[in-house]
Amino acid sequence: MSFEIRTMQDNETQAVADMVHGLARDLRLNVIPALTGRALLESLDLVNVVVADEQGKLLGACLSLMTFSTFRGSKGVYVVDLFVDGAARNRNIGEALLRETARRAKVRGAKFIKLEVDVTNTGGARFYERLGFKKKLEDRLFILEQDGLNNFIAERETP
Repeated sequence: MSFEIRTMQDNETQAVADMVHGLARDLRLNVIPALTGRALLESLDLVNVVVADEQGKLLGACLSLMTFSTFRGSKGVYVVDLFVDGAARNRNIGEALLRETARRAKVRGAKFIKLEVDVTNTGGARFYERLGFKKKLEDRLFILEQDGLNNFIAERETP
């Protein structure tokens, strides 16, 4: 059987959120994603989602955002999550999802793809390297989570 790569439909947001939870579970991460179908639906002005569908069953999804690089002086696409159901792997579904995401981003002016891979996800790292992605050792990821963000804003508020 063959699969179709297409835009996620609004009534599939919970299924895609469940896939993101499955990604964390498959990687045995000590983090439970907060994503819900409702949160995804409410964020469709920011998030682009393509899915792999086989006769009405979702096999995988790629969530992405458009971004901009000042150093490159160009638009790009940031892949937030790419997931393929374990039973559907080794059918080039992940590659097809990523290629469609790249095609759509290119139409919007993207000149690069950026993504992160959890340090425990060696299979994911091999997958991206096989597709030509290069590990960028010059950058380090820094995050200010919600409490830190709130404290940061409150400490510097001026009248």
